[in-house]
Amino acid sequence: MPRKPRPINQWLQAQSSLKTLQLQIELQQELLLQVHASLPAKLAKHCSSAQVQGSALILFTDTPVWASKLRFLSPQLLSKLRASHPGIASVSVKLAVVQRQSPVPKKVRRLVRRSNVAADIVDNSKAGISSPALRSALGRLAKALREK
Repeated sequence: MPRKPRPINQWLQAQSSLKTLQLQIELQQELLLQVHASLPAKLAKHCSSAQVQGSALILFTDTPVWASKLRFLSPQLLSKLRASHPGIASVSVKLAVVQRQSPVPKKVRRLVRRSNVAADIVDNSKAGISSPALRSALGRLAKALREK
């Protein structure tokens, strides 16, 4: 008879390495809440993560614009957080790469409009070209531009 799966909390409490990871995550979340409380509301929404590495506070934002604004406010942020985190000496801001799934276009629009006038212009321009490869490519382009 298969055993019943154990809840994740039991795994986290049973293994010391997982318990250490859980504690680190909780500390990072608490630090992020303190950072959010020290920032303007609009900027706080774009600060997605905070962690301490050595004496540096590393903050992650979602776009370069918000990263720039956060870098500008980092001295004030550092002075506010030093009371609760005296070991922090500097603030570093990085971009958190978020992959967004682009919507699939319903209908792909033709970028090239067929025109006999455009085809004649391209066809006539190949007369002055000395390179046979380029002359051939212009001929193929002219053929593709011709209205059917």
